Amino acid sequence: MTKIPAYSGTRHLCVILTSVLAASLLAGCATSTGADTSAEAPYCYKTSKGRVVACTRVPAPSLNADAQAKRFTPDPNALTVYVVRRNWGDGGRFVKISADNAMAAETLPNTMVRFKLKPGTHTFTLDFEGERQVATVDGKAGDLRFLRIDGTVWAWKSTFVWATDGEDAIRERAY
Repeated sequence: MTKIPAYSGTRHLCVILTSVLAASLLAGCATSTGADTSAEAPYCYKTSKGRVVACTRVPAPSLNADAQAKRFTPDPNALTVYVVRRNWGDGGRFVKISADNAMAAETLPNTMVRFKLKPGTHTFTLDFEGERQVATVDGKAGDLRFLRIDGTVWAWKSTFVWATDGEDAIRERAY
């Protein structure tokens, strides 16, 4: 009669459990969990700790559309104007922008809005809590122009104005 050591059953069980655990972990690595790059969803501005501060009311363009816009390819039939909002001291407050008092968008921090307009001179308006700032952009078909909203939010006061950066610096922030 062969004697089986007392620990062999425990050892066998540990080997099986370890194998099942390893297989489960590796199976998780093999599955695709990538985001749907064609989906449109509201953009939500979050704090550095991940707390949602505010979300856009309308869906933001898809990741594919965002990547295409950030190529900054001129439209030969239109003046393209990018309005960028990306600042270190900005908070989760909505700032409304419009072009020629017609097209409007509400921006949040770390957003960009692209306007395709007829060639010529256009007036861009930034509205925040009754304060209105105006910027003028002039261009012809195929031109790209950049504007930036400069915002600072403090507990006692928030201000938003059109920045005076050069277009190259604003383009860099848009990336």
